[in-house]
Amino acid sequence: MSAIQEDTELQCPHFEEVDEKTLRQLFSKVAAVRSENKDLFEFTHRPIEVFRSPQGTQLEEEIVGEEEVYREFSDQRVGNFSVVIEGEVGTGKSELCAYLAHRLDEDGRPILHVDKDDDLMTLLSERIPEFYEKHFDEELPGASNFQQLRDDLEKNGSVVANNATSGAILNLSARGYEVNAQDNEEKIREFVQDQLSLLVEKGEYAKEIKFVTEQAYRRNTFLQVIEDNIDVEDAVEAFNEELWREIRDRYQTASLDDVLERVGEKFTDTRPVIIFEDFAITAMEGQRLRNYMERDKSSDNWDFVVAGTRDSTEVLHTQTAEDRFEFYRTNRQNSNSVLFLDENSAVDFIRPYLGYFKSFDGSVEYDRSGDGLELSLNPAPSGTICAECGFCDESFRDLFPFNEPFLERVYAGLREDEQSPREFVMAVFDVLRDYYEGYIDAPSSADRLSTLTNQVDPATLIYEDAESLANLARWYGTPTEDGIDIDARFVDAFGVAEAAEKTEEVSRSDGSVTVPTDMSSQKRSGKGVGKDDGEDDGKDGGETPPKLTKAEQLVQDFQPNVQPWQSNPGDFTELTRYMRIGLDDAINHLTDDFELFDGMGLRYNLSSQKDPFVFTSLQQSPDEDQIVIDPEEFRLSDLKNLLEYGIYHEEDRQRADTEDLLRGLGTQLTGYARQWQQQIIDQNLRSDLKFFKKNADHEFEDFALAGYAYVVLLSSPFEEVTAERLSERFSESGSYSLNSKLRTALKEDLSKDSHEDLVEFMNYADRFEEMVSAFFGANANTLDVERVRECLDEHPPSAVFGGLGRGRIQRISPRVRFNTNSKIRDVADISYDLDRAFEELEDEYKRSTVTTVSNELAPVSISDIESILENLRTYDHVDTDMIESLGKFVRLNQENIEDAADAARLATELETRSADEQLQATLISMKLTTTDVVDRYTDITIVGGSSETDFANYFLDIGGHYVD
Repeated sequence: MSAIQEDTELQCPHFEEVDEKTLRQLFSKVAAVRSENKDLFEFTHRPIEVFRSPQGTQLEEEIVGEEEVYREFSDQRVGNFSVVIEGEVGTGKSELCAYLAHRLDEDGRPILHVDKDDDLMTLLSERIPEFYEKHFDEELPGASNFQQLRDDLEKNGSVVANNATSGAILNLSARGYEVNAQDNEEKIREFVQDQLSLLVEKGEYAKEIKFVTEQAYRRNTFLQVIEDNIDVEDAVEAFNEELWREIRDRYQTASLDDVLERVGEKFTDTRPVIIFEDFAITAMEGQRLRNYMERDKSSDNWDFVVAGTRDSTEVLHTQTAEDRFEFYRTNRQNSNSVLFLDENSAVDFIRPYLGYFKSFDGSVEYDRSGDGLELSLNPAPSGTICAECGFCDESFRDLFPFNEPFLERVYAGLREDEQSPREFVMAVFDVLRDYYEGYIDAPSSADRLSTLTNQVDPATLIYEDAESLANLARWYGTPTEDGIDIDARFVDAFGVAEAAEKTEEVSRSDGSVTVPTDMSSQKRSGKGVGKDDGEDDGKDGGETPPKLTKAEQLVQDFQPNVQPWQSNPGDFTELTRYMRIGLDDAINHLTDDFELFDGMGLRYNLSSQKDPFVFTSLQQSPDEDQIVIDPEEFRLSDLKNLLEYGIYHEEDRQRADTEDLLRGLGTQLTGYARQWQQQIIDQNLRSDLKFFKKNADHEFEDFALAGYAYVVLLSSPFEEVTAERLSERFSESGSYSLNSKLRTALKEDLSKDSHEDLVEFMNYADRFEEMVSAFFGANANTLDVERVRECLDEHPPSAVFGGLGRGRIQRISPRVRFNTNSKIRDVADISYDLDRAFEELEDEYKRSTVTTVSNELAPVSISDIESILENLRTYDHVDTDMIESLGKFVRLNQENIEDAADAARLATELETRSADEQLQATLISMKLTTTDVVDRYTDITIVGGSSETDFANYFLDIGGHYVD
C-alpha cells in the first residue's frame, strides 16, 4: 500500500487488502504474466473470436472462436505445423497465445514461450537451452557457444566486430565479388559493432531486420564495398549473409532452425510447442526459420504459434507457407476493433478484471454459463467482505469504484483506432491506479478521462462552481429530462457531497443527486431556445421540445467533447475550428484589430489564413508571428464558453457577446493578447537582427522620438529643438509640412534623390506624432517633457538615425504597418535615406549669410529707413534703382528682421555644439538665404548700384547727406 493511499479513504475494503503488485499483474500488458498466472488468466479471460484467412477453395474469411483455433493442434500430426496470428497492436494476439499456451499445457505439451522483450541472442543462449535442460536434464549441445558469443558481444564487442568485418569482406571476395574496403574498413567495423550491440539489447533488434539496411547502404558510401554493377538489394543481402555467417562460423553456433530441429528430435512421445509473442525477434533468421517451419519432413515435430503485426510476419507469406499454415487475424480490416469487444460488450469484458481481487475472499464470483461474454454476478456469500460491507448494490458491486455508465463511456470515448482490448483495459487501469494511489479523490477526475469523448455534459455553470461534481455527473450519471442523475452513494463516497449542497442549481432526493445541463437549465428558467419570446412551445397546450438553431445545435453537439479536445485538438477538427474562431476574435478585440501598442495605429496585418496562435497539443511549430497557447491552461468551463462564443461568432453573429466572454476570460485572454503583441514587437522592432545595426544601442521608442524631432525641425527650423519645443508643437493643431523656404534652399544644395527623400520623410510626419503620443504622451495634449529630455540626451536623433541598418530594416515584416501605404519598414527606410541626405549638408553651413544678418541686418530699424526714404523721394536726381530696391525693403515688417536676427544668433550658438545642433544651424543658415529679409537686402542698390556691407550705417550717412 502506498504512502499516499494510507491517508485516503477508498470506501471499498477490498482496496485495503490488495497490494499494488497484484493490481499491476492484473492489468499488465505483458502476456507472459497472464500465461504464467493461470488463476488470474482464467478469471479474467474473455472468449476470443478471430477471422480465419481464406485458404484453398475458401473465398471469404470466416469467423472462428478460440476453441476452434486450439483444435488445430494435434499431437498426432506429422511434420511441423504453424498457426499465425496477425493483428494490430493490442487487439488480442498475445491473449490468444496465452489461451493456447494454457490449453496445450493442460494437454501435457512442452511449451517454449518467447516473450516480446526477448531478443534473438536471448532465445538462442537462454530460452532454448533452459527449455532443453528442463525437459532432458542435460545441457543443450552448443549452448555454451551461444553464451560465449553473448558474453563477447557484451564485453568485447569491438573484437567481434573486427573479426566479423574482416571475415565478411574476405568471404565476399571469395564469392567472386569485386571488393574494395581498404580505406573504409575501420568505419565499417564501427558500424557493425553498433549493429551487433542490438543483438544483446532487450527488444531492440525487432527494430532492425538487417545488420546493413538498404537505406544505410545508400547513405554511407563507406559500406558500399562491392564494386560490381549489381542492385543495392543484392549487395546488401550478400553483405548481411557474410557478416552473420562469419559470426556463426567463428563461434560454431547453429542457426535458429538447426537448433530447433536438434531440440525437436529429442521429443519422441509428444510435440513441443514454441510460442512467439512477437515474430519480429526472428528477423535475422526469418527466412531460414520459415523454410524450416514449412518444409514437409515427417521427422519434424514442432507446433509453432506465431503472433505479430503483418509487417513482422510478411516473411511467412509465401505460397507454400500460406498453403500449409493456418492464418488468423484478430482485428477487422483497416481497424483496431475486434469481434469480441464493442460498446455492448465492453462492461462484461472488463468486469472480471475489476472483480478479480474481490474474488480472493469469495465476495465476487460469476455465473459464466451465458453466451459469449455474458456474465452474471453471483450473490456475495455470507461472511465475505461484500456481504458485510453493504455499500454497493448488485449493479456495481464488482465494478466499484466504477459503475456501468462509467465503463461504457470509457470504451465509447476511445478513438476508433484505440478501441482495442489493450487500450480499453489500460485506460481503465490508468484511472483505477490513480484512485488507488490517492492522486485523485474520484475516478471521474482522472487525467486519462480528459482524453476521451463523452456526450454527457453538465451545465457550464456547474463546471464553474463545482468542477469535481460536474465530472462525476459526466461519467457516472444518467441523463434525464431534468438533468443528470447520480447515485448519491458515489457523491458521498468521492467527497463531493459538500459541493453538491453548496451549488444552488443541484437538487437531491430519493438517493440521487440531479445536476443540470444547459438545456435543462433553460427549460426550468423558462428561456426558450431557437424561438422568439412568447412563441408557443406546442400545440393545444402540449409542450414539444423547442427547435434548435444551427448554432445552438452545434453548441449542444460540441460542448461535451471540450474536455478531450483540451488534450488533443487534432481529434476534433470542427471543434478546433470554432475554438480558433473564438480565440482569434477575442485577441483581435483585445488588441484593437491586432495593434501592437496601445494608443497607436501601428498593427500587424495578420494573414486571413493564419491565427495569431497555435495549440501546443497539435504539435505545430509556431511561426514568428504566432504564440503557443496551451488548452490545458484554461478551466474547462472557460473553454466551453469560448467554444460557444466561437460558434455564435461564426453562425449567429448577433448572439456572440464579446463583453460577456471577457468578463470571465478577460484576464487570461488579455495575457495571450499581450504576449502576441510582445512577440511581434520583439521579432520586428526590438530584435538584434532587425532595425538597428549590430552595435547600435537604441530602442524603437528612440526612433519614434528622433523622427518626431526631425519632423518638428524641418517644419520650423528657426525654433530650437528642445523637449519643451516638441511638447509645445505636439499641443498645437494642424498638419506638418516641410518649411517652404527651407525646401527651396535644400533643393539647390541637395541631390535630386536626397531632396525627394527629405520630402517623402515629411509625408510620415503624422505617423511619428502618433508614435510619440503613444510612447511619450503625458496626456492627449502634452508630452512628458522630462522623459523626452532624458531620451534626447541619451539618444540624440542623429545617433539614432545613424544607427539604422538598411539590410536589417528590410528584414522587418511588411505586415507591421499603420496602413497599406505606411509599412513601418518603409518609414524606417526613408528615415535611413534622410540620414544620408543630412550627410550631404555637413559642409553647407552658410556662414556669410548668418554673419550678414547678425552684423548688418540686426541693427536695422525699418521705421528709420522708411523716414529717410520718404525724404529721398523728394529729390529728382536720386538714383531710381536705389529708390525702388529700398521701397521693396521697407515693405518688410520689423518683426521679419527680428526673426531673422534671432535665427542668426541661434545658428551662431548651435554651430559649435553637438551634431544635431550643428545640423539645425545649417538648416537655419539655409533657410535664411531664401527669406525675404535676406533676399530684399541683397537686391538693394545704393547710389551707383553697388551693394554695401555695412548697410545700416552707410545708408544713414547717405540719407543724412541728401537731407542736409
